Amino acid sequence: MAKIDLERRAEIGRERRARTRAQILEAGASLLAEKPPEGITIDALVEAAGVAKGTFYYHFESIDELAAAVGACLSESFDELLSPDRMKLKDPVERLSFAFTQFLDKASADTGWARLVVKSAQSSPEFGRGIRANLKADMAEALAQRRIAVQDLDLAVDVVMGIWLQVTRGVLERGTRPGLTRQAVEAVLAALGVTETTVSAKAGSGRGGSSK
Repeated sequence: MAKIDLERRAEIGRERRARTRAQILEAGASLLAEKPPEGITIDALVEAAGVAKGTFYYHFESIDELAAAVGACLSESFDELLSPDRMKLKDPVERLSFAFTQFLDKASADTGWARLVVKSAQSSPEFGRGIRANLKADMAEALAQRRIAVQDLDLAVDVVMGIWLQVTRGVLERGTRPGLTRQAVEAVLAALGVTETTVSAKAGSGRGGSSK
């Protein structure tokens, strides 16, 4: 009986810590929507989150680390939001093109979101775990259909993520421009060696996608 009580106590502790971390992330996301990380103080953050400084430092070492965690949450949440529409597409190359397009259009439309996501990618080796898993599944299917030439799936994922992040950095530095999304999608498909260029009808439909 004592062992069960100790296990339950530990579980309650983990649940409480997870709730507190989520509370801090939510407060961080709200503040970061208004100011860049360098404009936010620990005092302002803990006041918004309703926690003590020691509690903040238990979960995060700095505001920059918090910003990276917020960016990771934002990117994963956006990927989950896309999943229903993405999975309606039967062609794996179309699914990949659709996701890439939507992520790049989101970055072009919301530069604050884009900055946090890029910061997260730079700071965390675990960035985009769920996104990478979805990409890898799509490309495994495409490879089985002999639709892509890259045999190493991890390398293929790195190619897609690398191009997306670099284009996003370019958007942040120079802004978007006509045809950018369409050209970026085409560059990704070419880098993967897609044997039949099937781009989602939704590709290139966003802010940076029009060629007009």
